[in-house]
Amino acid sequence: MKLLINTILILSAFFFISCNDKNTTTPIVTDIKSLTIDNGNISSYSTDAPIKVSATVTFMDGTTDTATLATWKNSDYEVMSYFENSVWGGRSNGGDANLSIEFDQYTDTIEVNFHKLTSFFISSDEITTTGDFILEAKGNFENGESNRTIVKNIVWTADNGADISVEDDVVTITIESGDTNVTATMFSETDSNSSISPVSIVYSVE
Repeated sequence: MKLLINTILILSAFFFISCNDKNTTTPIVTDIKSLTIDNGNISSYSTDAPIKVSATVTFMDGTTDTATLATWKNSDYEVMSYFENSVWGGRSNGGDANLSIEFDQYTDTIEVNFHKLTSFFISSDEITTTGDFILEAKGNFENGESNRTIVKNIVWTADNGADISVEDDVVTITIESGDTNVTATMFSETDSNSSISPVSIVYSVE
């Protein structure tokens, strides 16, 4: 009888400890207080490199976390591109768009403005020998910004067997002997909103 009582006491103690451990490891669900895009409204250029964006979830207990499970939405894909937490200008020459983030019933929206390009020019120095050279163009914008290096929405073409390659937004041309006509085209020739004519330059090599 004594053995039976001891066994019952041991089993009861084990059950109590197990239940207690289970309770202490149960995750506490913390309610969300707000969801906010960290960048605020963005003013940029359709010719610039992508801009990183992020958002923060704030909980009722004051703690915060990155909004990795939230959904990002773009209001105008012609004006703005969004991919992997980065935004940059779409195929339109400037314009306004909204970038939103949503999670459950929480949401936040920012305005993104891209300044319109008014003119541009090929800024690469004159090339007089064969070899590899970097091609670069600079633009002037409606907000008064001038000589700003163009990174996106530009297409380079060349004749005379010249080879053009792009790596990490750096454009390199391999020049052969003779006259090489290089042309830079902004946005799309079929985009009526562009109003930017292509620009050409001739590199002469003996």
